[in-house]
Amino acid sequence: MRCGERVETGLFASKRLQMDLSIAEYGAVGPLNGKLPRAQVHDILGAGFEVFWKTADSLNTTDAYFQLDLHVYYDARDMVKGVEFFERSTVSWNGHKLVGETSTDVLALFRRHGIDPVIDEDGFEVGELGMGFYVDDDDGLITTLYINLRRENSFNRVVL
Repeated sequence: MRCGERVETGLFASKRLQMDLSIAEYGAVGPLNGKLPRAQVHDILGAGFEVFWKTADSLNTTDAYFQLDLHVYYDARDMVKGVEFFERSTVSWNGHKLVGETSTDVLALFRRHGIDPVIDEDGFEVGELGMGFYVDDDDGLITTLYINLRRENSFNRVVL
């Protein structure tokens, strides 16, 4: 398989077009968390997905749920690592949509709640919640949000 090449497709389109994908704490977004195996993610999100290799160096395949506009990433043991959300997704924090919004508005939201995001050349990060935002240079819109659902303790490699 080559990078970006589709591996398999879920048999039926997802019936869950609307799903609560709110973030309340580090390690969870809606019904997903960093302790779920791939099969359980399929049960939760439905069968409307495609499996593909994100990059040539990926350790495992990624599931793309086009109707939910998100990708789910897995470690070598098929356990969830993180989720990437795109503009049509409904991911939210404190009742506010995060992707497809202006970076100015979302940065102000976090700052009103005492969180100071770290800004870089591609967007910004909110380490307290495991979030990395990609911001389009042309219009300042957030086009992608990756949420890390696990904290790896580098000393003893324990997943919290």
